[in-house]
Amino acid sequence: MKYPSPSISGLKTIKKVSVKDQTLEQLKNYILSGVVPLGERLPSERALADALGVGRYSVREALKVLEAVGLVESRIGEGTFLTTNTGASFGRILGLSLATWGGTIIELLDARKMIEAAAARAAAERATAGQIEGIRAELEAMRANMDRARAYLKADMNFHRRIGEASQNAIISQFVSNLIDLLEEALKEAHSDSLPAQAEGGGTHQAIFDAIARGDADAAGDLMRDHIQFSSEVWQTVISLAADTEGESTSSDD
Repeated sequence: MKYPSPSISGLKTIKKVSVKDQTLEQLKNYILSGVVPLGERLPSERALADALGVGRYSVREALKVLEAVGLVESRIGEGTFLTTNTGASFGRILGLSLATWGGTIIELLDARKMIEAAAARAAAERATAGQIEGIRAELEAMRANMDRARAYLKADMNFHRRIGEASQNAIISQFVSNLIDLLEEALKEAHSDSLPAQAEGGGTHQAIFDAIARGDADAAGDLMRDHIQFSSEVWQTVISLAADTEGESTSSDD
């Protein structure tokens, strides 16, 4: 006798969470718990890795994200320290309505990862000498404005626009430009000078430019994908922190 299969419509797919994501969440909560005083040094990467039961690479990558959002500061030869503004409201970084727009920012970054990785690959194969010089000029503008967040951000956005143009595909170039325009619109409300403008993950602007300049399409695409993935992780952390601090504020008001 055959029995009808029961409905499984009520079940939801279990999301896979990477070790790095779990490490980032644990370290963020550890820092916000107040166990380590502001301005004091965190335990070493090895000690944190041992306590979490993960590799040092996962800890190192998580600390890069936390440094990008301003929670910690890495000092060469000394270690990683909590910044003195850790308790600041991250709602101020995002802006009041931008905090609720966080999902859209992540979606924008996800779209950029898909499209700009392909644009970087094409640029490595097709860019003219003049276009490569245009990308280099924006890279130099970023270097010249490391301590001026707004000017740095403008050069950063233009760096990505120039790569879109160098793809030699008008539709891809327009897609990239439109995505950058949307992101800039979203960030107008943000206090972008509250975040370290020069914070980068493994796919740095310099590495992306070098891959395009030498015509290495595979490296250019992979590095661009890594670069935007790091940006996405930074924003997800900022949005999470904004939600955490907002929740604490609401609880204290009660």
